[in-house]
Amino acid sequence: MEENSFNSEKKKGEELILSGGLSQTAVLKKQELEGLNELPASAPKKIYSFIFDVLKEPMVYLLLGCGVIYFFLGDQQEALMLLTFLFLIIGITIFQEAKSSRALEALRDLSSPRALVLRNGSKVRVAGKEVVTEDIIFFNEGDRIAADATVISGSNLAINESLLTGESLPVNKSIGAFLFASTTVIRGQGVGIVTAIGARTQVGQIGSSIQEDIIIPTRLEKQTNQLVKKLAWFALFLCILVIGVHSIINHNIIEGILIGLSLGMAILPNELPAILTIFFALGAWRLSKRKVLTRKISAVENLGSITVLCVDKTGTLTLNQMAIQKIYSQDQFIDLSEATFKSLPEEFHETLEFGILASRKDPFDPMELAFSTAGIKYLKGTEHLHHDWNLEKEYPLSPELLTITHAWKPNSGGGFIIGVKGAPEAIIDLCHMSKEQIDKSTKIADEMAALGLRILGVAKSNIQTSELPSKQHDFEFSFLGFIGITDPIRSGVKESIAECQTAGIRVIMLTGDHPITAISIATKIGLQNPTIVITGSEIEKLSDPELAEKIKMTAVYSRVMPSQKLRLVEAFKKSGEIVAMTGDGVNDAPALKSAHVGIAMGARGTDVARESSDIVLLDDDFSSIVEAIRTGRRIYANIKNTLVYLFAIHIPIAGMAVLPVLLGLPLVLLPAHIALLHLIIEPASSIAFEIEPPSTDIMNQLPRSPDEALFNSEIWKPSFIRGFFLLVALVGVYFISLWKNLGESAPRTLVFTTLILTNTFLIFLSRGSKISLKTKLKNKPNPVVIGLSIASLLMLVLVLYVPTIRNVFKFSNLQSVDLLICLGVSTLTTLLSELIIELTKD
Repeated sequence: MEENSFNSEKKKGEELILSGGLSQTAVLKKQELEGLNELPASAPKKIYSFIFDVLKEPMVYLLLGCGVIYFFLGDQQEALMLLTFLFLIIGITIFQEAKSSRALEALRDLSSPRALVLRNGSKVRVAGKEVVTEDIIFFNEGDRIAADATVISGSNLAINESLLTGESLPVNKSIGAFLFASTTVIRGQGVGIVTAIGARTQVGQIGSSIQEDIIIPTRLEKQTNQLVKKLAWFALFLCILVIGVHSIINHNIIEGILIGLSLGMAILPNELPAILTIFFALGAWRLSKRKVLTRKISAVENLGSITVLCVDKTGTLTLNQMAIQKIYSQDQFIDLSEATFKSLPEEFHETLEFGILASRKDPFDPMELAFSTAGIKYLKGTEHLHHDWNLEKEYPLSPELLTITHAWKPNSGGGFIIGVKGAPEAIIDLCHMSKEQIDKSTKIADEMAALGLRILGVAKSNIQTSELPSKQHDFEFSFLGFIGITDPIRSGVKESIAECQTAGIRVIMLTGDHPITAISIATKIGLQNPTIVITGSEIEKLSDPELAEKIKMTAVYSRVMPSQKLRLVEAFKKSGEIVAMTGDGVNDAPALKSAHVGIAMGARGTDVARESSDIVLLDDDFSSIVEAIRTGRRIYANIKNTLVYLFAIHIPIAGMAVLPVLLGLPLVLLPAHIALLHLIIEPASSIAFEIEPPSTDIMNQLPRSPDEALFNSEIWKPSFIRGFFLLVALVGVYFISLWKNLGESAPRTLVFTTLILTNTFLIFLSRGSKISLKTKLKNKPNPVVIGLSIASLLMLVLVLYVPTIRNVFKFSNLQSVDLLICLGVSTLTTLLSELIIELTKD
């Protein structure tokens, strides 16, 4: 029964391949009937979810408590105003949360798995969720299977099914075998026909719990949460103290509770947790616009700390557009980039022929595509192309022998024809050359490598036995020649590397190339110490202490295997470096996971590498990594600037809320005033600072230490200086007003006006913690800062000069001279605090 089912699927698959796969019309009909290829997942957050989250915030309860007390005291107007402020604050918070949630949702869509399918006669890569039943799906090493499928053709196929079975060993799959969605291809390649999608797959029937992400707080989020808890306990203690003092002095516990709640509103920086969420989410969204996909939000935090950037040469520093440029065969060279010949001379045919035989029939790797392209161009119509031969066995690349060998069964005659290509030294070893031949061949390979070409040796063999040996060394190989492959360096790489070096980041180049090729490329792109090279075989021989010493001066590593990448990452980490590592293959996954920031290639990378990484380069471009580091530094700098502003403005608000109570003087800031201030503070801290562009010298600064506390002297010192001087100014204005017997509302009006004006200056001046006052004044503020400043001043005009609103806030009529005094005090206070900050800078 099972065999009949397979035969039916195979026949259907073969018919679909012949017809060019499903048409777009058929795909749309199937999606309409079957739905998308998705597991049941949590729906996007609804508006009521955001409201429910906001209602957990302490500020909501403080405002609500004040409103209830005013209502029972008979002051319905004050209660209604506080209720209005409550809805406004909820609205602002929902807007901020929805914005960051949409950004994260967009990132999830970008990071969904992909699948290579046959449609309308062409192979196309689509999002995994767009796969339908009866799709012809192609899979290669490192791919994640997008849906349940039956194998209709394959070679050397092995699948990791640990997600379903818990068994870590790969399962070999032959034609007719079933493949399950969400499993990964560990080895080989194949073609299948999709039999089930979405909830009807094996993994879909088990349940969707395996796809749920565990959200782990970042280090900054943990620090922030700890600080908020400490401030909450401090606020609670101070509130109880103020309530007790006021109640005892004035014999009015209700009013004391009202003042205590006002103080809680003044002290608690409830904006802090939201700031990190918004900045990280929007930062990740901005990175995606620059072709950098953030899979883990913690990567945004770590980007600014990177000290060592380990980069694969091929495809990241180069374009990964390989072409055969030079061939050495029978003591002769030919340069294919020179258009001086009409066809490839016969003496070079065999070397190219066996290079193609050592490659896959249906290649996807750029290097093997170079062989296929050259074969079509130069050998078409000759007896040197063998599309009808069957591949009997592949001997894959290994750390011990850097070659790939293919054994083919010709259509006529017995035995096997064997082609091998690989590192020159490995091919020389397989061919058992004499010392004279070895010296000659090595010299030729070195000369070709010095041109910056990737050099591959080619050899051939044939045997007449019925069975193939288990090892490549059991063949009698004949040396044919060398093939030099070019891969152009990406534009802008040299400048990006120089920028990294200025920023205190060491760039390490990893390549499988010949050491001399690596030196040539490293010199061209401007790496430090380009002539110092360590090979993979040398890494194997070094002890951990010896390797730790070598990596201090070495930036170029050649003939490197994936397992050696992991060892290098661990060595750099033990040396105290913060390491970013790029990778694209299945075997790169351990190194990507081990690095502080794992960077997978999106264009050519495998699904396994992508899912092991922290960020994915959608364009595989080295310059995108540098841009990501710049963005990471910008986000961290903007978070620090926001915190400087928040702490600075909360000091005078809290001080003016508690000081009159402790001194038994008329109150200055009532709940309505503090709520109104929060309507300015919240968008300033979460929007105005978030979009601030990076400073011009941000890549001239050294990487920050990962152990650096977020709330260090760079934050508390300027915050304290600005906040303290503003508080002193407000206290001065307050006492002078009381001394002049201007009544209770006049001091409140003068203090509030001075506070609003100075807050506007604070927003402007907190935008750059490491730049001078002169530079800050020269730099044009971003549009949100300008808009927010205008809105603040308009609000001040309304509450001061519209009688109805002025009476609600218990303000007095402010004369022009009073307004000028407030402006003068604000300006002088700001300039004085900035001058002291400049003088006390490290």
